[in-house]
Amino acid sequence: MTVQSSPAPTKDEKMKDLQLDPLDFVAIEHQVYDLAASDNPIAAPVKVALGVIEEALRRYGITALSLSFNGGKDCTVLLHLFAAALHRHLSSPSDSNPIMPPIRTVYVTYPNPFPVVETFVDLCVPRYGLDFVRIPGPMKDALQQYLNMEKETKAILVGTRRNDPYADHLTHFIPTDSDWPHFMRVHPIIDWSFAEIWEFLRVLRVPYCELYDMGYTSLGGMNNTHPNPDLRNTAAPGGFDPAYMLHDESHERCGRESADSR
Repeated sequence: MTVQSSPAPTKDEKMKDLQLDPLDFVAIEHQVYDLAASDNPIAAPVKVALGVIEEALRRYGITALSLSFNGGKDCTVLLHLFAAALHRHLSSPSDSNPIMPPIRTVYVTYPNPFPVVETFVDLCVPRYGLDFVRIPGPMKDALQQYLNMEKETKAILVGTRRNDPYADHLTHFIPTDSDWPHFMRVHPIIDWSFAEIWEFLRVLRVPYCELYDMGYTSLGGMNNTHPNPDLRNTAAPGGFDPAYMLHDESHERCGRESADSR
């Protein structure tokens, strides 16, 4: 899929949007579900993702369902989708604008995080109304700690995509491996492409971490993450084109020095 020429919000526009607190969840629901019903090529994956989230809400309800969020592009898409689906799940003919409960969220941190990523995450907490827990890695230990804290948790929404490491066998709903903390992993965007991620963010003008506008296409810690060399452009501000201009999706992690990504 080729990314359409949707206008990207400027840095000032994104920061202005981020300062709006809380979000208009009625508008988010309508925008996301209207996109799913449109003739945009991304409508089909959006509809599938919403269906997976709706099924997770039916199975687990609000109190047993959490979301993994680290400020990366994929989980930013997931968070926006979840906000839309949750609002629709709670709406009724007599109440089209229900009070949104805090979205239960866990952030397993990387060593040496980018300050700009941490700032973006912190801005998203009030913006989306997150019930937010930040726990340092490693991942397995952090997830066990989270489950010990949030004992009602039965499932966690994760922004993993098919081309992520160890994701080739994953399905929309799959339990953790036997040697990991036990919960259901829910992967609404598992089959989304890099281009579809960016089409969603840009069409709906969803604010995202500004590192992606500086040539970064996959984020980790400061010690192992660099702008993608495929996006080098001496005429561009900072010397790199933004992430959404990457043509070869197989090079999404060319700025990374390890397999872990977001």
